[in-house]
Amino acid sequence: MLKVTYADTGICLEYCVEPLDLLLSDRVRMYVHARRAVSIQPTKASIPFPAALINQKGWEQFQSLDWAWCDQDWLEITLSGVWLTEEPNQEIGIFLTELDLCLEQRLLRLWQRSQRLQLVSAIDQGVTR
Repeated sequence: MLKVTYADTGICLEYCVEPLDLLLSDRVRMYVHARRAVSIQPTKASIPFPAALINQKGWEQFQSLDWAWCDQDWLEITLSGVWLTEEPNQEIGIFLTELDLCLEQRLLRLWQRSQRLQLVSAIDQGVTR
């Protein structure tokens, strides 16, 4: 399962070995014990990637996904899954999706490569987070 955390500082994509159902039940239980509101909604989420990281063979691996160009240098892949947050319209939360394991691993590696590329670019420009 892939977990995408949307925060004020950006997004973070992680691989989780737990099945979606188990992770959701654990989270709901945690919110109940903490006496906090929780919202769980089926939805779609988009993850941006630098187009330069995906070669021709890479495009073929992602053909089964819904993707679109943002501009000439970036594309986004849209995934179906579940949005978990304290309020339904909140922009900060967790998006969870289950895909084919190989596809999840490819997306995770691609995202990790994009983070390294952005870090190198920021260092080259003298910008740090």
